[in-house]
This record gives sequence, C-alpha cells and structure tokens, in this order.
Amino acid sequence: MMNIIKRFFSRIVRSLISDYSPAVLTIIFALVQDLLFPDSPIWLIPLFFVFLMVILSIYEIVKSKR
Repeated sequence: MMNIIKRFFSRIVRSLISDYSPAVLTIIFALVQDLLFPDSPIWLIPLFFVFLMVILSIYEIVKSKR
C-alpha cells in the first residue's frame, strides 16, 4: 500500500515539475538578472524563456524515443 501511495505522489510531483518548471526558472532568471545586473536589458528574459522551451522540448522528444 505504501508503494502505491509513494508512486502516486511521485507522479504528481513529476507532472507539476514538468508543467511549472519553465515559468519558475524564467522568474528565477529574471530576479537574479535584476539583482546582479540592474541596468541590463529586459529582452533577455523572453529570450531565456524561448531558449528554455526549446531545450525542454528537445529533452521530451529524446526521452519519448527511448
């Protein structure tokens, strides 16, 4: 019974991470960029988001082919 509960919560956590990780990573990137480089241009944040989405989609394609 514990194994079923553990697998259930593991699947939920994995799906939440895969759903929200691009947004969370982009927000973290924006905050770190603002703290470290306050005069940097803002167009780097959407560029980072697009780069992150491309990398994650390539990862999902490779993972599904295994």
